[in-house]
Amino acid sequence: MTLAVTLRRAACAAGLALALIPAAGFAQQANNPKLSLAREVIAVSGAAASFDGIAPIFLDEAKRTFLRTRPELSKDFDEVIKTLLPEFEQRREKLLDDVASVYASRFSEDELKEIKAFYETGTGKKLVSTLPGVLQESYEKTNAWSRQMSQDVIKRLREEMRKRGHEI
Repeated sequence: MTLAVTLRRAACAAGLALALIPAAGFAQQANNPKLSLAREVIAVSGAAASFDGIAPIFLDEAKRTFLRTRPELSKDFDEVIKTLLPEFEQRREKLLDDVASVYASRFSEDELKEIKAFYETGTGKKLVSTLPGVLQESYEKTNAWSRQMSQDVIKRLREEMRKRGHEI
């Protein structure tokens, strides 16, 4: 499983969790300049794009769950999913508003302006475009390091326990 798939699944889980929480003051968010700025930050930073395609993933996973016991319904599920997709795509906007409220609660308006300005620079744009690859490569290196570390810890523990007369 690639990091992108893992991140999408995590985003899906977060999206589902946020979709189930009622939004107190949701209407107020639309008129809040700080929230609007936070929304711009998540767009320009690429964070909003990480939630693209969430609804189709949920619908496809649900379809696969049903098809385990009712494989003959595949064509009908495909047709129903096409009709339901717009309904569930709208929930992405709610999620983005919720994420924007997190940014707005943690950063001042001036900080949000600075963050947005950074992402609009050449370096910020490069960060957005290269970050998925950096994260993927970092994930692979971390996994390799973890596997080696685990093997080395077991080996050294065995060696030291052997010195004490214990075979493990």
